Amino acid sequence: MKKSLFLLVLVLLVACGETDALPAPDSDSRQSYKLGSTIPVDDNVYLIIGRVVGDVASLTRQESSGSLSGSTYSGYGSLSGSFYSETTGKGFVRLFVHSATPETANAPPERIIVIKTTDSKVTILLPGDVVEFKCRRQYEAVAAVRDSETFDRDKLGTWELDYCRMTSPVIRQEEEKK
Repeated sequence: MKKSLFLLVLVLLVACGETDALPAPDSDSRQSYKLGSTIPVDDNVYLIIGRVVGDVASLTRQESSGSLSGSTYSGYGSLSGSFYSETTGKGFVRLFVHSATPETANAPPERIIVIKTTDSKVTILLPGDVVEFKCRRQYEAVAAVRDSETFDRDKLGTWELDYCRMTSPVIRQEEEKK
């Protein structure tokens, strides 16, 4: 009895201790990758300094829907409802890169990149603004085309700069060099 109880506790501790497990790949299609597939994670935080070269775009998604209910009784009706809608959004910034550290950020100097940001301050940025961002590099899987498709990290993924935030509200203006 003690031995089986010890084994049960050991199994539970091992199962609960997997906090560093790699995430599964998301698929933009209705198909999914084989159970147990994982994507790589980059724990670095990247500092990217650059000039905004286009108007900032944003995308807002409604994450939960509202509800509505109604009833009638003897010809009289009532309608009630509660509408709560959580929205999430990201801003998209076209940035001419001045510098990026560490260099593995996929943000080569003197090139234009696109970053995704959760910082609402970016909505007021104008072309010519020079700003600093701290970003995460996130692995994104290309969609599966059949259920339980075998996942190949090298062939079916890309790295994007995501969850970027401005490091400071200080903005410097710079004219585009011709």
